[in-house]
Amino acid sequence: MPNLIPDWLPWMRPAGRLIWSVALLVIGLIIIAVLFRRPKPDRPATWAECMAGAVGVFAMMTLAYAVIPHEWITFSDKYLQWDTTKFVFQSHQDVLGLGIVNWPFTMDKKAVRDIIVTVIYVVLFGLNLYLFVAWQKRGQEPAEAAEAPPKTSRFGRPLRRRSAAPTPAAATTNGGDG
Repeated sequence: MPNLIPDWLPWMRPAGRLIWSVALLVIGLIIIAVLFRRPKPDRPATWAECMAGAVGVFAMMTLAYAVIPHEWITFSDKYLQWDTTKFVFQSHQDVLGLGIVNWPFTMDKKAVRDIIVTVIYVVLFGLNLYLFVAWQKRGQEPAEAAEAPPKTSRFGRPLRRRSAAPTPAAATTNGGDG
């Protein structure tokens, strides 16, 4: 696969697949945002629409949970060379440089890489849950905006028109002196 990322910065070409996968995820989220704006149809979904939606959801979840974390791990291992030999801090170093407290554990750059991958998973899982709930609630009015149920006649049928309350002027003109 050719790497079409320009080499404006030295890290851009090595991060090419990571950049492309994040770009595809963002494009997919934009498509989802456009679909959210469309009103929910009155008819049930067809088989083909359901299959297209399932393929789209599978592609987005594959990008979010497989491709992007894998490409981040590959980029950090190969280009950044974050491994267990490079430390952020060690257990015998000062916490703030004051000489009061030492770090109780050692943290290497591979642990930072894994923390970043975990953050990617948690953020995308939260977004995933939000999108699932919002898609199911699409087309529903909020509880505050919902109108009162239509009034019924004495026979139990809904009224076609709402009766307007008589205005005080109409009451005086209809019942006038003559």
